[in-house]
Amino acid sequence: MPSVDSDIVCPGCGAPLSASSKQCPYCGRPVVLTSLNFKQVRRATYKDSARFLDKYQEVLKDSPNDPKVLASLGYVLFDRGQYQEATENLEKAVENGSNDSDVLFHIALSRFKSQKPFKIKLKEAESIMATLDSAIEMNPHPQYLCAKAILIKRLFEQRYIRYSQSSKEVMEAAKQGGLTDSDSQEMNELLMK
Repeated sequence: MPSVDSDIVCPGCGAPLSASSKQCPYCGRPVVLTSLNFKQVRRATYKDSARFLDKYQEVLKDSPNDPKVLASLGYVLFDRGQYQEATENLEKAVENGSNDSDVLFHIALSRFKSQKPFKIKLKEAESIMATLDSAIEMNPHPQYLCAKAILIKRLFEQRYIRYSQSSKEVMEAAKQGGLTDSDSQEMNELLMK
């Protein structure tokens, strides 16, 4: 969801588009604005996200089970702090065929963020971790590992519950995988609020 329109291109011909485009003026292809990059979603302004929210909801009227649109709607809802609604749309994207690691990653984060960490029951904490582990199996992205380390600490270690891995060893794996200080700071800010 870049806020700069020149970052949006037609998936058919590659022509630049504006965020309000419904159809490519060059090749005539219908345009569905999606972002499978959570960093782009988090950079969108609240005004931009409202515009994308409206577009995704409009497209879903005609294609209610489109996994890309459901995922994109879930990302925008996550960005807006509507974690329960984000979870519902992201899970529906998976039910309808999405097999993207970012979708699974956001399901885990939105399920975590939709509740107070100390009120999350052990069974739910384990389910969140299983979803995050599935995303990591698909793509061992350093930020996914960083988030896992933070969640292990918040959901298990701070409650004095043993988990199969320690937050320190998972964070070390994230650093070995290329985690930057800014990525780590971003994940901490996101998950510690």
